[in-house]
Amino acid sequence: VLDGERAEAVCKSTVASLGPKQRREYKNASVKTIATELLSPDTKAVCVLSNLAVSPNARRRGIANVLCDEAEALASDWGYSQMHLLVEEENTAARSLYEGKLGYQLDFRKEEDIGLRADLEEGVFQEVTVPTLVLSKNL
Repeated sequence: VLDGERAEAVCKSTVASLGPKQRREYKNASVKTIATELLSPDTKAVCVLSNLAVSPNARRRGIANVLCDEAEALASDWGYSQMHLLVEEENTAARSLYEGKLGYQLDFRKEEDIGLRADLEEGVFQEVTVPTLVLSKNL
């Protein structure tokens, strides 16, 4: 699973390598279409949910469950048959929801991935390096 920036760069460079007429054909194409039609057969577009967060004041009300359900519905509407999800390994509350209640299963572990932390005083996100799990489920 490539991070968003890398995946976008691969798609952009692939389309940029085409002639003008072909570039116009793919100008508004989905990533899934570009991956299916232009990238190597061992590359495929996948739908990934990451950085899902619920305010501490709003937790335990089913909001994350509803957000996941909506993301899964969108993925299905877009033609994906599987949803991937990134969760920090130490986030036991989120893992309990994803693996226990929503039926996600572990695909693999990324030893060093980028996690985001909200700095409420500064009003910014800070990047930290954390072990991350890639989970998935069939839709």
